Amino acid sequence: MQYIIIIIISLVFYVYNKVQQAKAPGPAEKRWYAAKGSIAIGIFFITFGVSSYINLGTSVAAIVSLIFTVFGLLNVIFGIKFYRTFLPFAKKEVEALKEQETKEQT
Repeated sequence: MQYIIIIIISLVFYVYNKVQQAKAPGPAEKRWYAAKGSIAIGIFFITFGVSSYINLGTSVAAIVSLIFTVFGLLNVIFGIKFYRTFLPFAKKEVEALKEQETKEQT
């Protein structure tokens, strides 16, 4: 049961980050949301793989579970790497947009 909850929550976070990515005005912010979405979908793949192996327990399920888990781990690892890379650029981009908006209002 807890695997289903984690799967649903990770999918919700993935969809949320993809929507925010589409709404983001700057390229660094878009990549930052893409990295967060990659982490969420990686967690989904890992949880799905582990859940399928536990529930089914066959040799085919073990192979599929291994593939999903490895793919999920790669998504999480590279997602964290890109998240750390683009976070400072996204912060600068948001600050620049806020400064531009305040200048336009005055």
